[in-house]
Amino acid sequence: MKRGWPAGAALLAAAVTVACTDPVRRLARDPDTLAVVGRYLVTREDFGRAVAYSRGGAGAGDLLQSRLWDALEEEVLVLNDVAAPPAPPEPVGLGPYADPRLRSDAVRQALEERIYSKVSVDDAEVERYYRDHWSDYEKGAGVLLRALLLNGAAQADEARRLLVTRHSFLDVARLYSAAPDRGLPQYFETGELPEFLRPVVAGLRPGTPSEPIEVSAGTYQILLVEKRLERYVLPLEEVAPLIRLRLADAAQERLQAQYTAALRERFPVTLYAAKLPFRYQKEKP
Repeated sequence: MKRGWPAGAALLAAAVTVACTDPVRRLARDPDTLAVVGRYLVTREDFGRAVAYSRGGAGAGDLLQSRLWDALEEEVLVLNDVAAPPAPPEPVGLGPYADPRLRSDAVRQALEERIYSKVSVDDAEVERYYRDHWSDYEKGAGVLLRALLLNGAAQADEARRLLVTRHSFLDVARLYSAAPDRGLPQYFETGELPEFLRPVVAGLRPGTPSEPIEVSAGTYQILLVEKRLERYVLPLEEVAPLIRLRLADAAQERLQAQYTAALRERFPVTLYAAKLPFRYQKEKP
């Protein structure tokens, strides 16, 4: 200790020296810096651009701004992961990634490489989910219905002529129908049918095609009731794409949460909450 300095003065001088040399502490006094996320500092302007880019508007409430802040913080964590070493001696601005569009594109590419490309859902997982949740795909009373969507009265008349002469509905659909299902049966609960079709369907005998129904100018439908049922479970082949998408989304969400948690371990986040231009509300688990 320097002779003549009181002990308290020496401790104060040491604290001031640390505060001046520690960039995180020094940035705490900068009114424009809202947080330090690993190698980057995030400014009030960065957050303002993020809010504008999200179309949240300047009048967004505290809760929405809190979630926008969380999203920005997570994006900056990902930028740390893809940044080339070594880390700078002091936190730096976002540079070109202050542009929300460029930042979003860079983060999306990083997540694609690190997470999304690693997610796969096999047929066994889809089948297992279907077995465990079959009641989600159970429907009430209704009809198993086939439909053709036809352009013009002449085409509609020709399609019906083929149907009544015992040509396969699927074959006629492949030739004429503009509907994406191409004549495959679809199940509709009674209340799901468009109101103008309900009396038509109610009057159809199973296996007999309807007359052409004009649904809009120059566009016609021909309907055929396969069965009337009191209950129906949508088949696996019909719901498999939706199940696969649901399972993939859940896997991506789980992996992304793990990835973000790992990034927080590697790249410290210092938030100067008192400087945020809104009252931060933590997201409930």
